Amino acid sequence: MADQGEFCYTISPHNKPRLAMDPGEEVVVETEDAFSGQIRKEGDRRDLQKMPHSNPQSGPIYVRGTKKGDTLAVKIQDIQPLTGQGSTRIVSFWYASKYDTDLAGKFLGHDAVPHGTRVCPISDGKVHFGDFAIPYRPIIGTISTADPMESYLSWLPGPHGGNMDLGQITIGATVYLPVRVDGALLHLGDVHAVQGDGELSGAAVEMPARTQLKIDVIRNKAIEWPRLEDDSTLYAVAATQAGRSLEDAMRMAFMNLILWLETDYSIDRWLAFGLLTLVSQVRIGNFWTVAVGVPKKYLNP
Repeated sequence: MADQGEFCYTISPHNKPRLAMDPGEEVVVETEDAFSGQIRKEGDRRDLQKMPHSNPQSGPIYVRGTKKGDTLAVKIQDIQPLTGQGSTRIVSFWYASKYDTDLAGKFLGHDAVPHGTRVCPISDGKVHFGDFAIPYRPIIGTISTADPMESYLSWLPGPHGGNMDLGQITIGATVYLPVRVDGALLHLGDVHAVQGDGELSGAAVEMPARTQLKIDVIRNKAIEWPRLEDDSTLYAVAATQAGRSLEDAMRMAFMNLILWLETDYSIDRWLAFGLLTLVSQVRIGNFWTVAVGVPKKYLNP
């Protein structure tokens, strides 16, 4: 058992590993919620003076023997709440307020965006949001390997993974991440008890969690962006950044998926292009991340 000590608020090659493990081993990781534990009861607020950062990460985990050009394969075996509850709020930078349009003005009126804090009990397979009982479907919001050339803030997505907030990163799924530094340096955190596509308010039901993972490596197989796989579907992931729209990210995810099908499943890229036109699935994580999927039943007709 390793002690996390201080959490990481960047995903960086300079973060000191908290644990070293061999490929094929299992590990249980405890993570704090995205609010750094500051919202535990109704009336609590984020205190940015005491804790200016959000999205604390556990790890990094050093996976022995992994080298640049490998792919890390992270199988999510279980996700459990640590405290029996989560919390959510409407973040203060809610994006509609940035746009001076008739629709935004009509929606917001003259009122300030409310803080909207709610503490949500989790019990009997349900997340209780006021009078609504929503099925518990936990996800890992942020999971990532390190990049040798850049440190990323933990709330940003990118080619390294990061804050993807995809509902498909859940129990039973395998996340494939690029290895760009020795040991991969796996970071994870920002676990959600439930989240809809888009994460509209900027915060899902955020919870401290205990997550069980099996971590393996695919040798000498380089990928440019994260990939996901569950029992039924393959997904390629891409994200926005400065100058790249969500539309551009979607196109990138489609191209990455097509190349994956060509390389690993021997499907001609233009046949795959046509197939995806007919059967693809598009999933939105937060407003910056997209996963484009193909049902696996079409890969071995």
